[in-house]
Amino acid sequence: MLDKHRGWMTTGCVVVLIAASAHVGCSAESPVYAPSASSASSGVGTAGHGGSGGAGDTTIGSGSGGINLTGSGGAQSGCEKVDFLFIVDNSISMQEQQVALIASFPNFISTIQSTIKAGSNYHIMVVDTDAETRCTPQSCQSAPHSTCVGYACNTNFEPCDSTIGAGVLHPAGQGASNKLCQLVGDERYIVEAEPDKTASFTCVAQVGLAGHPAERPMDALVAAMASEINAPGGCNAGFLREDAILVVTFISDDPNYEDAGVPQDWYDVVVAAKDGNAEAVAVLGFTPAFPGCGPTTKPNKGKHWSEFIAMWGDRGLEVSVCEQDFGPPFQEAVKIIDETCDDFTPPK
Repeated sequence: MLDKHRGWMTTGCVVVLIAASAHVGCSAESPVYAPSASSASSGVGTAGHGGSGGAGDTTIGSGSGGINLTGSGGAQSGCEKVDFLFIVDNSISMQEQQVALIASFPNFISTIQSTIKAGSNYHIMVVDTDAETRCTPQSCQSAPHSTCVGYACNTNFEPCDSTIGAGVLHPAGQGASNKLCQLVGDERYIVEAEPDKTASFTCVAQVGLAGHPAERPMDALVAAMASEINAPGGCNAGFLREDAILVVTFISDDPNYEDAGVPQDWYDVVVAAKDGNAEAVAVLGFTPAFPGCGPTTKPNKGKHWSEFIAMWGDRGLEVSVCEQDFGPPFQEAVKIIDETCDDFTPPK
């Protein structure tokens, strides 16, 4: 099993403040990785992850690596498919984090493909953290917000473009791609046949800054798990596959508790979407729940997300959203994904 000890790094974490209300301010010392919190500290039922790792330590337990698709008799084990869900905060303070995410993607997906054989059969979908942005037809006609650039107010969008939990295909507003992202198969997610995955991910992940100031990544997660949205005719038709593992990454700097429900609710929804198999899920969360990240007046900032991540045990990894370079955390996540894949038994 993976033993993730706390690692610390001294960084100069700089966030461009787009407006005076931007959430994140980072000190010179920001935690880079955090293990899933124990049930004693988080209040949720999961195994604790202690560790005596000192500064700069990130210890990975030994493992066999790779996946076993055939085995020597017995049931087939190891995943053959991976569904990646990225939930990206599209509020006004998130420019630097979106840049960091996009910059880390090429090496991440390359490592996935070289490490996990199931990396040759994957879905990659990006969703944002609200339904409609600030650039609604009504606001555009009356008093458009400063993030509603001309494109966002002068373009006709499809109903799925304003549906929370739906894959982003047409990002609009300040800092967004401001174009229709053309994906293979006309799906709202990237598939293996996509000829330029980096360019496609860059297009959909640049969700922009015109989102609602109340960021709700867990609401987006719950909506993306719904059977209706994944069913034929739904916005995300075919995204979730019962014979694939699910890797959820969410990124938000909101210090407030805006999501509906509690961590147990979100956990239960995801597990139900995977037919009751919690072992088929890995979660990576970039949150403000770290010293020196976010406002000091919000001592419980991100605590609800920390509790949610902790519920996944060794398959959960929490990272400071103030970290400038998302590359190392994603490389850490590959190890977790690899073990999740190793341990997965596809349904018969």
